[in-house]
Amino acid sequence: MVSTDPNKLAFNDGWQYAPAPESTDHVKIDDQYELFIGGEFVAPEEGRYFESINPATEETLSSVALASSADVDRAVKAARKAYNGAWSKMAAADRGKYIYRIARILQERAREFSVIESLDGGKPIRESRDIDVPLAAAHFFYYAGWADKLEYAFPGRKPEPLGVAGQIIPWNFPLLMAAWKIAPALACGNTVVLKPAETTPLTAMKLAEVIRDAGLPPGVVN
Repeated sequence: MVSTDPNKLAFNDGWQYAPAPESTDHVKIDDQYELFIGGEFVAPEEGRYFESINPATEETLSSVALASSADVDRAVKAARKAYNGAWSKMAAADRGKYIYRIARILQERAREFSVIESLDGGKPIRESRDIDVPLAAAHFFYYAGWADKLEYAFPGRKPEPLGVAGQIIPWNFPLLMAAWKIAPALACGNTVVLKPAETTPLTAMKLAEVIRDAGLPPGVVN
């Protein structure tokens, strides 16, 4: 509803969705996604996959690797190796630079991520385009800035990383929830094993590509 009185606020006007100019033409969804472990995409040990489906059309978008307990062990070992090796010992400012790269690449690929988020989860494109994806990039920018300032946030204390963070995210804000989990963990010097929701895994798999392209040491995020 829109108010015809110029002196009155039209509170409901903000919920009207205009046609979105985005299309799937510039989006590439692979037929199959493997597990991202140790900086590489690897096949699951048991060879099992599940389908990710567009809830609006019931079209199969892609097949995604289904991890077994052995695969989870591989991911945890890769994360522990990265933690004990480069990541926890790296200068905080350098960790921040890696996180900043993730944010920049997300910005550059924002339209692609927005369309995939809507296709995979059924979310209106306006929400993924104008809210979820920009906020996800903003969170990586935010924590990139915090990486070398933690000692100022806690005067008299020396912040120390804890180790490997196991992170589980739901279906309703897939990319944004991943950013909320991953960015602060990395800024504090921890490494990550992330499990996306089975119903909305595709932006997490695309985020793995971003992390690889940003040049993070292998195993920092799995």
